[in-house]
Amino acid sequence: MHRFDCAKASAILKIAFGVVLLQAFQVAAAASSDHTLARLAAADQADREAGTNKIDWSVVGKRDAARREQVTQLLNSGEVRTAEDYFDAALIFQHGDTMQDAQLALALATVAARIDPANRDARVLAADAWDRVMTRAGKPQWYGTQYVRSKTTGKWELYPTEPDVITEAQRREIGLPTLEEDKAHLDQINK
Repeated sequence: MHRFDCAKASAILKIAFGVVLLQAFQVAAAASSDHTLARLAAADQADREAGTNKIDWSVVGKRDAARREQVTQLLNSGEVRTAEDYFDAALIFQHGDTMQDAQLALALATVAARIDPANRDARVLAADAWDRVMTRAGKPQWYGTQYVRSKTTGKWELYPTEPDVITEAQRREIGLPTLEEDKAHLDQINK
């Protein structure tokens, strides 16, 4: 397991967030959504419709990687402009394989939420991405959005959560389920 370097991660997030934020505000006035991103995000979600236990990850993983490459090209060419674009790009990177993918998802979702503060989905995705960053670092998550399959039982369970960081009221304000609702969701997944 790689050792988590908080200072390095913080520096990477600051740089990524700064670049993405600068791009967002440079084009916000004349922004129009890139429909390519919407199609990529729809394909990402369609690949997950069967449910976690029924997905062929050897197939979906390759499609996820191809989508991340397409989004990277769109980011590099300045085609990511609106809150919806940033949200769609974040969703694609949220399903990435690396810490850098999770960090970029966090930066992109945060920008989407800043451009459109009423965008509940962007706030939720930012929380999801933060938890993904924490779990990839081997740390307890804050919001309780990430699940892992138990090596002993084979059932899905909530990844360890830091209990005193986020209150249930804060979770509800963001638009997240309570921890009890998470547990009910796990019961459904494990049937």
